[in-house]
Amino acid sequence: MLAIYEVDPGGERLSVRIQEDWAIFTLSSEQVDAFLASMFPEGDQLLGDDVRVRLRSRADGVIADHAKSWAAFSDEIRSNNRYFPRAVPDGELLSRVLLNSVLHIDPDIDLYRARPCGTNLLTSDDMSAPPPELATGGRANPIGIPYLYLGYSEQTCIYETRVSNHSRVAVARFRPTRRVAVLNLADIAVPDFFSIPEVESVDDQISQVELYRYLCALSGELSKPVRSSDQPTDYIPTQYLCEMAKSLDLDGVLYSSSLDPGGRNVVLFDTGTAQCMGDPTTYQITSLTAEWTATT
Repeated sequence: MLAIYEVDPGGERLSVRIQEDWAIFTLSSEQVDAFLASMFPEGDQLLGDDVRVRLRSRADGVIADHAKSWAAFSDEIRSNNRYFPRAVPDGELLSRVLLNSVLHIDPDIDLYRARPCGTNLLTSDDMSAPPPELATGGRANPIGIPYLYLGYSEQTCIYETRVSNHSRVAVARFRPTRRVAVLNLADIAVPDFFSIPEVESVDDQISQVELYRYLCALSGELSKPVRSSDQPTDYIPTQYLCEMAKSLDLDGVLYSSSLDPGGRNVVLFDTGTAQCMGDPTTYQITSLTAEWTATT
């Protein structure tokens, strides 16, 4: 395992990197430090309080930081070159990463959609996605291209509406019309260090970690909290990601809720892929909880 890392003053402690890249210990980073020290009583150049490491370059000399490349691409299409960016991600690699994280949702799975309704009484017809002429740009969909946003629970979809206390919200139950394949960015599989048959396969280990970090970066992009100060251009990178998934014949994207911890959302590209199972239930919000963290 140590063979895939090398000393880099701008990196992180080895224990931190091992935990984030492999998640094989149920220990704190300090306990991992102690374990590694016990495994190498004579020491190692990668161990020590002041030593920082990074992922080693592969045998071909390439140091692939796909997460950093994606961040550069996101910045460029958001504020510099929208249609002909220079920092285009490797399409073949991105396709491989996305297709390696696919989940199937069966037609018997209940999904939910919520809409603020005020004093109106909404029907099932009101719960579908808007028509193209009314579709504003969202986290996943470009302007004018409606997608169907659903949650895995009533609680999650209510939180996603960002309603205030004492508001009224209509919640409808949906089911897929067929078995759908979605890009799974909510449950990313950690690389299995022990599945690599040859200990000498350093390049294989490095590649697994590179792709895992890439997928985590994409997941984080789609699960960022939506703020009232967000601009329409802030969603362009995630819209690109979803359009990429759609071009691979996937039906949608599953991602973690930023408003309901542990909650999951799914966005379906074809709004007819799920049908409303009846008129919605109207709820009045009676209380909301808030947590905060000082930033200054």
